[in-house]
Amino acid sequence: MANLANRLTIAEQNQELRSQLSPENQAYWDELVAALKQQPRFADDGKLQRFLREQLPQVLVAQSNGQTTAQFYGMDAQAAAVKLGSARQRPTWWSWDLLVPVLIFVLGVILPAAILPAVPLQGLLIAVQFGLFVIAMALGIWVSQHLGAQGQVLSWLVIIVALVVAMRMAAQTVPAAGLLYLTRGGGSVALIAFAVIVTGLTWWHHQRHADSWFPAILGSLWITTLLALLARFPLTSGLMVTSAGNLLIAIGTVLADASILMIGWHIWQIRQGKK
Repeated sequence: MANLANRLTIAEQNQELRSQLSPENQAYWDELVAALKQQPRFADDGKLQRFLREQLPQVLVAQSNGQTTAQFYGMDAQAAAVKLGSARQRPTWWSWDLLVPVLIFVLGVILPAAILPAVPLQGLLIAVQFGLFVIAMALGIWVSQHLGAQGQVLSWLVIIVALVVAMRMAAQTVPAAGLLYLTRGGGSVALIAFAVIVTGLTWWHHQRHADSWFPAILGSLWITTLLALLARFPLTSGLMVTSAGNLLIAIGTVLADASILMIGWHIWQIRQGKK
């Protein structure tokens, strides 16, 4: 299916997928498409083709389970078109998936800055970097909606590199303002509570969606939390401000980022296989 997405336009993909339907299901599908074209929601052909591209894999799955397309929609084609045309559906990108990049921003930008209790969080810098992050996410969502799998990977790499460069420039130019210190005791409790809450959310979501993105962040979450706790415990806090401690923080940060990339890549491949 990934190769299909790379070499064909959306309309051509739809024709390829339609050809896999049985004659009975093709007849219903053609009637449904004709009726959908009469709906104001699908006046734009590009929007209609993207919607059909989302529907066809589901129809094919239903067919493989012995269900006709009429049974899948539960009504005649005209009525189904009216229902689909009037339904207010969230965009495909609007889901729990959006929370994962926000958590990655927290793990990659905010928590590493809070590892050493003597180093404050800079509120103004975090606000600027989060703004850059939102712009990058908006570009990434647009890319995901308009490019094939290979184009998405290359475009996301460019966006990520540009985001890292922009954030580094912001860190060097934004003045220190809105300073916030996480104390040893209160900071430790807050970090542990955050890690436990995110871990619980990950378990809950993964039980419902086996290809959830949330597991990709768990390694980074607990590595960063452990480093921050080491910097706050009296027995190890002295070590973390030495060159050896700085090296440990650097290694932990690299391992945390690598865990996100490796696990995330595995989950992305699973999702592509399902498509």
